[in-house]
Amino acid sequence: MTQENALTLEHVLNIRHIMKWAWSPKGDEIAALLDNGGMGELYVHSRDSSSKERVGESIDIRDFDWRPNARAIVVATRDALYDLKRSEQGWSADHLLISEADPPQVPRYSPDGNLLAFMGKGGVCILNPTNGKQVIPLLQRGQVAPDQDLLWSPCGNYLAFHFRDPLQSQQVGVCTREGRTIWRTNRRSAMVGALGWTDDGNLLHVYSSARNTVAEYATVHVKESIDRTAVRVIHIDRALGTPGALRATGAWPEPGGNRILFRLENDGWAHLYLLDDNEHLRQVTFGEGEDMGFVDDAPAWAPTGRFASYATNIDDPGERQLWLLDTKTSSSFPLTQMPGTNVSPKWCPDGSHTIGFVHCDARRSADVWVIDASQCMSSDARPIREGAQTTQVTHTLPADWTLDMSVVPEEIRYKGAKGLEITGYLLKPPMMTNESKDTYPALVWVHGGPVRQMRPGFHPSRSYALFHAYSQYLAYRGFVTLAINFRGGIGYGREFRNALYQAMGVDDVGDVVEAGRFLKSLPFVDASRVAVWGLSYGGYMTLTALTKYPEEFTMGINVAGVYDFVQWTHWIHELKGPWSGNFSVFFGGDPDDAPERYYQGSPANFIASLRRPLVNFHGTADKNVDFAQMDRIVKDCLRLGKEYEAHYYPDEVHTFARRDSWRDAFGRIEAAFDQYLR
Repeated sequence: MTQENALTLEHVLNIRHIMKWAWSPKGDEIAALLDNGGMGELYVHSRDSSSKERVGESIDIRDFDWRPNARAIVVATRDALYDLKRSEQGWSADHLLISEADPPQVPRYSPDGNLLAFMGKGGVCILNPTNGKQVIPLLQRGQVAPDQDLLWSPCGNYLAFHFRDPLQSQQVGVCTREGRTIWRTNRRSAMVGALGWTDDGNLLHVYSSARNTVAEYATVHVKESIDRTAVRVIHIDRALGTPGALRATGAWPEPGGNRILFRLENDGWAHLYLLDDNEHLRQVTFGEGEDMGFVDDAPAWAPTGRFASYATNIDDPGERQLWLLDTKTSSSFPLTQMPGTNVSPKWCPDGSHTIGFVHCDARRSADVWVIDASQCMSSDARPIREGAQTTQVTHTLPADWTLDMSVVPEEIRYKGAKGLEITGYLLKPPMMTNESKDTYPALVWVHGGPVRQMRPGFHPSRSYALFHAYSQYLAYRGFVTLAINFRGGIGYGREFRNALYQAMGVDDVGDVVEAGRFLKSLPFVDASRVAVWGLSYGGYMTLTALTKYPEEFTMGINVAGVYDFVQWTHWIHELKGPWSGNFSVFFGGDPDDAPERYYQGSPANFIASLRRPLVNFHGTADKNVDFAQMDRIVKDCLRLGKEYEAHYYPDEVHTFARRDSWRDAFGRIEAAFDQYLR
């Protein structure tokens, strides 16, 4: 390794991350919204990746939507909506649609392109884009359910939206294109979500109850009546096996048809099931693997029906390949053969078998790629071979980060708590040789969620792609990193994910401690210099490991972790409603129901045992973990005279958004590792 080809912190900070991407209405282009250090940049790429144009130069774009039947895009910034159109001179802001102090969100064109729905200052609104003054508020801002989509029916006659009732429970409503609400839910004991339209009048939705262990999938024929008798339950999914929430399940209606794809865990694995025209539900994918790329990943129906594409790890738990399901024959076959992660398929709307998807691997960060599935089929659409030619569309790695600079992880397995097999990915310093007798400091990296999964390389989500890139940088600085997939995550089946039942802060932290012991057993690791660190639930695991196993790690770094689960539970219920959060399932109820397990699962109760340095980072605008957790850590460490650092970032979110925040935080993290592990 030479200084010229070494990774620097700027390499890590300059990776761009995909926020959203979408086919153009004609399918000849792809728009990709990239996060560039907290700045949202929108690019339009040709389908064959031969050209690209920046859309909305210098505008910080948060969301966008193609306008049907027009070469135009609506973009949402932090305070306005703009209509952008293409001319011979390129893309430019045709006119300002609306400007507000409150940021407009999720702009969504009706299928005919004549109306635009969005969440704005007045709540959920509909406007005519040719006359931006005609705004119809459907709900006030205080009632809007944040971070939820708006769903136009296929013909654009109805709009489904989410709102919160007085108890903060999420509900669903439907209005006409004139803005008249004609139906809404009123389930006080459930969170309700809109999933999609089976046709122009039937909305598929789900009632999640009993702490998300029961899901009632239903349709409502909004043309008939606003009475609840119009709602028809078509399937009830109940959590099976070891108790746990339904985090890997879902349903997706066929475009323009009555069939529905479900993802269920009836056999212990997340597989696809098809509800046909006769309402017969049958399993169509099988095996010891999960048919999802990540939490909230979805299979994609072809526009003409019959086929659906989905991501699965049936061949390798740590990877994902795209497969094609033929619903006519109930057969599946592989599409991609690219090592790494291949997820988020979207069919080109031109009626061809072209599919866009997101790919990342050991050397490449997440990018949009395109595959022609027809190369795998005969003229009558029978599968004839596996794999097809792929084309990379976007390029998110910095230009000076060449593929040979990436540090390729090595997959390892070790025994966690109670002998459960745990998978991890080991990053070694590139200067290390087989003949070297040097020993290196080592880090256990713990992901968040916990319903997440680290991959053998880059991750499709920004959070874990960022930390994987930083771990590569640390490898160049002489640190060994073991990124682990402890119990509670996806990829290894329902029972692995639910192994946290009545064991949060007990068995999961045992997996973390055993990872540290595994590192200490390696001949190239200095056993006296092993640290633990993580984000969110990984920060919680760091706090738990340092307080319950005070002699195991040399030090730890907590980024936005939960310190007191009783406090956090009260906060999240007040913020997002009484049915939010899934940890209560593992604890066996709310704090009053299971005080002993909440006590055992909260590091705050064991802080007196802390022996090693603890370094903390948190953003003040975090909506996942309350900043009061940091206050409690500081107060207790001061009271007990513990060695700690606390770094806070004003107006920053859970995973910091701005490049300058990460430049400061990563610099301080490296300095802490240098201070305590060198």
